[in-house]
Amino acid sequence: MYINFWYPIVRSEDLGYDTPEKARVLGVDLVAFRDQDGNAHVLSDTCTHRGGSLGGAWSGGKAPRIIDGCVVCPYHGWEFGGDGECKNIPSIGYGTKVPPRAKVDSYPVQEKYGIVFAFLGDEPE
Repeated sequence: MYINFWYPIVRSEDLGYDTPEKARVLGVDLVAFRDQDGNAHVLSDTCTHRGGSLGGAWSGGKAPRIIDGCVVCPYHGWEFGGDGECKNIPSIGYGTKVPPRAKVDSYPVQEKYGIVFAFLGDEPE
């Protein structure tokens, strides 16, 4: 597979500030969203906690959410920033240190020609 390339993920105009967008590229499930500064981010769509879809619907059919520039897992509310690091776990309380292993894969992003592209391959060492 040709993975060491930039791939289109979502149209820029479809990427808002309050709802993430799901995408599947080369069999990889991704979620794209904007932070409060307007920067686009692309993460793996699988929460490290229980494997929930970060871009999936909440119970009761509510749309997926972005809070304070973080995509929120609908299963237990874990919040992931654009760098893939978990910023908050509601069950341990605000201000409590989040374990470093609580993160998802993040991908380099470029936004050009009205499209958000992500590099899905290996980054140079």
